[in-house]
Amino acid sequence: MTYTETLAAAAVKVAASLGVHATDPVILADGANVIVHLSPAPVVAKVAASTPAVRPDNAAWLRRELDLVRFLDGRGVPVMAPSPEVPPVVHHGDGQVISFWRYLSPAGQERPAEATIGSMLRDLHAELRGYPVQLRDYPVQLRDYPAELPFLAPLGDIPAFLARPQTRLTAGQAAALAAAYARLTAQLDPGRGQSLHGDAGAGNVMATGAGWVWHDFEDTCTGPVAWDLAASTASPRLDGRRILAAYGEPVDSAQLEVCQQLRKLHLTVWYNLYAERLPDLAPRAAELLTLWPVP
Repeated sequence: MTYTETLAAAAVKVAASLGVHATDPVILADGANVIVHLSPAPVVAKVAASTPAVRPDNAAWLRRELDLVRFLDGRGVPVMAPSPEVPPVVHHGDGQVISFWRYLSPAGQERPAEATIGSMLRDLHAELRGYPVQLRDYPVQLRDYPAELPFLAPLGDIPAFLARPQTRLTAGQAAALAAAYARLTAQLDPGRGQSLHGDAGAGNVMATGAGWVWHDFEDTCTGPVAWDLAASTASPRLDGRRILAAYGEPVDSAQLEVCQQLRKLHLTVWYNLYAERLPDLAPRAAELLTLWPVP
């Protein structure tokens, strides 16, 4: 049994202990997490896969995601909500960390248009300005409700990855990434920010029969709106100008440029982490490393 299959089996086992029985589980994705449709139940399991390598407190990230999405769902924001079939908390079983989500049938469109991304992100940010909130203002009682989201939490993945024994990077490559991280993070403005999606790229907007919905809020954090925008505007496959035009709110251009570079650095680290167990991603990992030449 492969590592991916082991994680999927753990999800099936934990789900069964909660009364959700998957007779035909389907692995939908494998990357930072293994995503499993617990068919025929309308439930999706999210099992931490690569994330524990750089996030020892991985359960805290999944908990923040659950709390934030419940808040957004309660306000009518189009999101993939936690599954009503099981308690909306982080579950542990067979040594794995798992959360459960409502299964939504994809509508077939590969990715949203730039105008859709920009306008949806503008609307999402408007709702996120109200998060976190006091319990008395929120209709759903949340145990241990988070008082605050961490500032640009995903950036911590970079030094955490570089601190690990390297199986793919040379000493020179690791030094180049570390230097870029120090240079770029020094240019961030920590005084401007709000609650964010954290990983608001086009890949985390899903087409359903009811329209486009946001998902995968695991990286939720606080920071400049430029961080969320950069997830799409840094992509060579998208027209960043159209995204910004549809967003329609003022954006600090200097911070956007810094965030775009940090997004590319973050992506470089993650692809090299993925490639440690997913060899098919090694060419993309190597390609991204060329963005950060060794002096």
